Amino acid sequence: MKTNFIAKSGWGFLISLAIIFAIIQIIWGFSWVLCLIFAFFVFIFRSSKIENVADLNTIISPIEGKVKKIQSTTYTELGECVEIQIVNSIFSQGSIVTPLDMEIKETKIKHGLFLCPFMKSSSLLGERILFLANSKNKKLAMRIIFGALNRKTCIYEFGHYLNHGQEMGFMLDGSVSLFLPKDSKICVNENDSVRIGGLIGYLNS
Repeated sequence: MKTNFIAKSGWGFLISLAIIFAIIQIIWGFSWVLCLIFAFFVFIFRSSKIENVADLNTIISPIEGKVKKIQSTTYTELGECVEIQIVNSIFSQGSIVTPLDMEIKETKIKHGLFLCPFMKSSSLLGERILFLANSKNKKLAMRIIFGALNRKTCIYEFGHYLNHGQEMGFMLDGSVSLFLPKDSKICVNENDSVRIGGLIGYLNS
């Protein structure tokens, strides 16, 4: 993993903030408080670039956070599958990356409320995006729910094909659920902390 420093969505905000703070300090003098505020936002928008995933069957964590749920479930478009839900907080890195090489077949946007990701109702009432995709001729889905600290969804523009570990969006808090084939090998447990790009499982060939 190589540090890419700042998430794509953070550059515009940080440049604007730096200009405003620079003008304030030129007029009223140097302020440690403003420097600390700026450093805090740099921390919030920090990002890492995922490189050189050797095994294309490797499933990597799409976000940094804690594994909230692993369960067998049935999804309309997929049939029987395994759901892994990872919850992200404001102190976790906010970039969202693709867990596998993915060919996007359908995107579904459900407008809703920006709720705390730890609330049970967030999965039904929260602002969310669902990607239905294929990887290695297997069907899977990726659901992103944006939390209470977000004011809009932040998904970058991309085509129908996403590379392993490609940056695809950003959240201040929220959750990502992966719906994987039921024969996938899962390498994490509930309540485990995971880093973005970290190993969470394998697709069976």
